Amino acid sequence: MRRSVLGLGLLSITCCCASLAHADEVDEAIKTQMERNHIPALVYAVVKDGHVIRSQALGSADLELKKPATQDNLFEIGSLTKQVTAMGVMILLEAGKLQLEDPISKYLPDIPPAWKEVKIRNLLYQNSGLPDYVFVPKLTLIDRFDRNVFMSEMAKLPVDFPPGEAWAYSNTNYALLGWIIEAVASEPYTQFIEENVLRPVGMTHTSFSDGKDLLGLAKGYLRQGITVIPSPRGPASIKSDSGLISTLDDLLKWDEALSGLRLVGRNSYTAMWTRGKLNSGRVKPYGTGWNLSMPFSTPYMGHGGNSAGYSAGISRFPKTRLSVIVLTNIYPLNAESIAKQIAELVEPAVKPTPFKEMVDPDPERTKKVRRAIEALSINRPDPAVMEPEACAPMRTARAKQAGAGPWRQVIFVDEFTLGDVKHQGQDVLLTYQIKSMGKSYLAVVLWSPNNKLAQAQLYGGE
Repeated sequence: MRRSVLGLGLLSITCCCASLAHADEVDEAIKTQMERNHIPALVYAVVKDGHVIRSQALGSADLELKKPATQDNLFEIGSLTKQVTAMGVMILLEAGKLQLEDPISKYLPDIPPAWKEVKIRNLLYQNSGLPDYVFVPKLTLIDRFDRNVFMSEMAKLPVDFPPGEAWAYSNTNYALLGWIIEAVASEPYTQFIEENVLRPVGMTHTSFSDGKDLLGLAKGYLRQGITVIPSPRGPASIKSDSGLISTLDDLLKWDEALSGLRLVGRNSYTAMWTRGKLNSGRVKPYGTGWNLSMPFSTPYMGHGGNSAGYSAGISRFPKTRLSVIVLTNIYPLNAESIAKQIAELVEPAVKPTPFKEMVDPDPERTKKVRRAIEALSINRPDPAVMEPEACAPMRTARAKQAGAGPWRQVIFVDEFTLGDVKHQGQDVLLTYQIKSMGKSYLAVVLWSPNNKLAQAQLYGGE
């Protein structure tokens, strides 16, 4: 029996015949992820054709009190909040109260002078070049501060790159969007979002964190090696980039609203799910709070959310009408990746096309691509084989602190083979299989006419 999204309630687990065939694989995958990442609680749901076909609450919402997790537990959802903030901007756009090409100085007169060329569009699509405030002392996720302190501390920093030159994830972008919403709507950001997004969708159990404990909130934990310790609650000094607390049922309502194109018109949804364009004319597979699929691949939109003690993820495959939502009470974790893994087990058709090695028509190019990948794996930009838009994000404070990110997984390359060559504008889209330390990865590389790496995405290795 299948139930609608709104009928989830206290349901422990439901399956339709299609999902039963993959039930054991999903159970085993989740068990492995929970053991490998020391996840105390994991709550998830799978939506197919508008119906919840599978949902479950596993583990403990409080290890010390030995409380089992339930589907009614509250979880911080971190950067999934950005999708809601972007929706607020689109609501104001449709009302004619702002334009995406407006400079942010039009609404934020107290920004540093170096930011005057940044536009609202740059904030939404994460290509503003503004440094990420969470890596600045006094402005971290566990610090309590106000707007004046934020602006004062951020004004001391240079921009990472000119607006639109490159793409680099920065929480600063969505912090500013929250204040722009306040300026345009003439009311607090939280009030505007509650009135125009949360209530119309029916997300009655969703609220903004103030750092205090709530009844039903799963306790957050930090992973330190193989040890799990209770996490301090962050004060959520800024709400618009990572401030929401929600439940599985409310996020299913959010997913249903997205599927039904509610709240805003089709053009606004198209804008939210369109890859952002850089000054070079290239597009980056990121929308407004959404990771998007590369060209020529299965249409996809998803995002992860992390906060002190929590990780959440959503994966959506619109053509097959499949969505997976995952909520956990551990940090750090790539919950979007887990949601995507569940989706691929439930619906194998959404998996990437199997890699097939081809005869390499340009071995010299492949040598240069490998050199660029090696630079990525140690987070050392190499202008000889990398375009400025690829080098710039590697010089940010986020990159310097986080290191090479997922690319560090391929620091030791055993095999590097070409599988596909496609043309994308004046660039070439190349797919390579990388084998490293017993694991297999796919690297999708955009190679420029200058014989340099412009963009790269790494997949697999789970």
